[in-house]
Amino acid sequence: MRKLLIILMVILFLSGCYINITKTDKDSSESIIPPVSKTKENFSEKKTNKINISELPKSKEETATIEGVDYKVSYTLFDCSKLSPGFITYIPENMETSINNFGDGSTTVRIETSKIINGQFLHDYDYIEITFLPRNVDKSYAIEKVKGLANKYKLKEEQKIFNWAIFQRNGVYGVIVLGEHEGRYFYIIIHPTLESSDMFNPIAKNVIKEFIWVDTGTRL
Repeated sequence: MRKLLIILMVILFLSGCYINITKTDKDSSESIIPPVSKTKENFSEKKTNKINISELPKSKEETATIEGVDYKVSYTLFDCSKLSPGFITYIPENMETSINNFGDGSTTVRIETSKIINGQFLHDYDYIEITFLPRNVDKSYAIEKVKGLANKYKLKEEQKIFNWAIFQRNGVYGVIVLGEHEGRYFYIIIHPTLESSDMFNPIAKNVIKEFIWVDTGTRL
């Protein structure tokens, strides 16, 4: 009889430990995983958060890491808000800009280093080119157009550089990337010279990082 009582006490003790352990695991899970309703609220707030373009400074300094060394680069506000679609970004203060509208309805914005140094015209220079394709083109046409340009500039690698890209290629001579905004397709070319690629690429990526659409107040 005494033996039976001891066995029953052991069973009850072990059962009590199991319940406690289960409860502890549940409490721990609840403290780590947020409630579903809270997660939805945070996502909604993030989605509707817009950048107030009128409050942006006219100039700013950004850090560019070149060969492991951080450099301060001065940028100035580049306002293309009158284009359709309009955008703004920050570009290095020593770079020149031009905007060209073509008969097929496409528009090209070029941000570049000076093409003339000491009276010599440079055929190869650093530039960023943003081209908006005509409004009536579809996705397949846009991809084929950018594929052709990628082959022309010998950009054949498929490394993922920009998360928003529909299609992108890169190589020794830079990167080309296709995107879409409100039904309008566009592509961006970053073209450094071989001598300046280590310096120009991080600076160009800062220009793309600062890109803001005027109509939505959102970044690329």
